[in-house]
Amino acid sequence: MYLLTIFIWVLLVNYMNCDETKYQHAEIRARLSKAKSIRDALVVLKSSGKKGRMALLSPELLKKEQQDIQNTAQQLSRDAHSTIEPRNGGCEPRVICEEVPVDRASNNNMVSFPQCLEVHRCGGCCQEPQFPCVPVRQEPVTFSPLLLISLDDTDRYEVNRPLTIMNHTQCECKCSKTEDQCHREGKTLDSTLCQCIQPRCTPECLISSTCSIVPGSNIPRCACRRRIQGQISNYCSAANQRPNSMCTRCETISG
Repeated sequence: MYLLTIFIWVLLVNYMNCDETKYQHAEIRARLSKAKSIRDALVVLKSSGKKGRMALLSPELLKKEQQDIQNTAQQLSRDAHSTIEPRNGGCEPRVICEEVPVDRASNNNMVSFPQCLEVHRCGGCCQEPQFPCVPVRQEPVTFSPLLLISLDDTDRYEVNRPLTIMNHTQCECKCSKTEDQCHREGKTLDSTLCQCIQPRCTPECLISSTCSIVPGSNIPRCACRRRIQGQISNYCSAANQRPNSMCTRCETISG
């Protein structure tokens, strides 16, 4: 019995360490996705290391480590014609071209000038695929004058009405999942990992029931596979009760 207790304790400690490591990795990925240069990446790495956040390099040591990286990179790229220092393609507004809409139903030989307009759209890499780069601030931009030109007679053109397009001015990596999506699965949202995870009930559920988010509530409850006798659903309606080990009735939780 003593050995079994030790074994379970070791498993529990390993599980907790593994869980903590997942969150540490998620935080490092998120911080690296916002770094713009090798220097920024070094600051993230050094402040996230085992020595703790305060173990930052001095400006001199940071510059020396950057130079060491450059020297190693030059040795590895001796056969290349030229190289440029990479800039992290993080989540930010980027210039793209959008075509000016033209109604061709009446005349297929009508074109707009300009044909395309430069606007900003959110784009770039985030820490994980489940974190898309999305706009958090937009501003309308109105373009004018625009010409509508007839290809059949280039002396004919008209000044088209102004065109207003929403321009992305600020972007963020945001979790693509919502609390409602996770609740429909009977789970809760972990916004750090952007994953629907199994909720934890206190006290823990007995063997025949599982902890789940029940319809109409954000509080996790112990739920059975079928309706419990004396209840309208598969969980106990009273907050101080839980299903017994056979899921045949509700029992009051002491304390």
